[in-house]
Amino acid sequence: MLKEKRFLIPVIVLYVVLITIMIVTAVKPAIDYDVSRALTSGGSVTYTIGNILEIWAEPVTLLPMCFIIAAASVFCIRSKAKGRLSMILGSGLMFACAVLSYQVVYRIVKYHCKLVDITQPWTVSPGPFATDKPWVKAVCALAGLLIACLFVYIASRIPFDTLKKTARVLAFCVICLLAELAIIEGMKLVFGRMRYRDWISADRKVDMYPWYRVNEKPASDAFKSFPSGHTANSFLIMPMTFFFDALGKRRAGNVVRICHLVWMAVIMTSRIMAGAHFLSDVACGMLVSLTIVTVCGAIIFRKKAPGEA
Repeated sequence: MLKEKRFLIPVIVLYVVLITIMIVTAVKPAIDYDVSRALTSGGSVTYTIGNILEIWAEPVTLLPMCFIIAAASVFCIRSKAKGRLSMILGSGLMFACAVLSYQVVYRIVKYHCKLVDITQPWTVSPGPFATDKPWVKAVCALAGLLIACLFVYIASRIPFDTLKKTARVLAFCVICLLAELAIIEGMKLVFGRMRYRDWISADRKVDMYPWYRVNEKPASDAFKSFPSGHTANSFLIMPMTFFFDALGKRRAGNVVRICHLVWMAVIMTSRIMAGAHFLSDVACGMLVSLTIVTVCGAIIFRKKAPGEA
């Protein structure tokens, strides 16, 4: 499926653009800072747009992924094989759906608690609803569990034949998500790059440095700029568009993919506007997810040779 021209050409173009950005910003790190300075110089309007998208962009991506995990869980449990392994896998996916749903709710609450003024760069404000308080985490966990249960219920109403027809797409989405979360979080801990808005708050006492430099600072949120997790997560809407192809609605799938790329451009720009990431951060975030989607798609959707089991 992914080897068709309608996928191959756009993928090649994206790789060329993203790799070019990474090379240019590595050779001239000042470009990263100049782009951030330009996109955050609009004052309150710029930060307001960026901050609103920062709060809500991730749930737009992760909630659908929660539903996909729930659907995969239901498929495993309802599978005709009905072996112990199938039940264990289904239960594990159901647990993963609950954990991811909790993270979505928790992040929304955390963002609202941390943001003192939506028209300004982010500053930490503990306040009465600080997300480090056990009762706040408990409420978020309960909300996440309810969302997961709702998704499982909705998925259970889908005919099994439909789930079976889209089984490879379900596997595609789940594997891409797990791989992306592990790789992105690992890279953030390794590189530890300071966010632009924290660089401003430090009165620029920290020198500018390229994205490939490993920072020795503690791995706090202020030092998790590279690569952009929001961008990487948002790109994972792409695997979900293959449900249209699996159900024979190819033209609708192409339209949704084009809309998704436009949405990606908005997300990438907003991350820089909010002072949360640099140009190279968002480019790398998309590059990582693009690679994961391309590799996993090539493996999962490969055509079997004649006689192959």
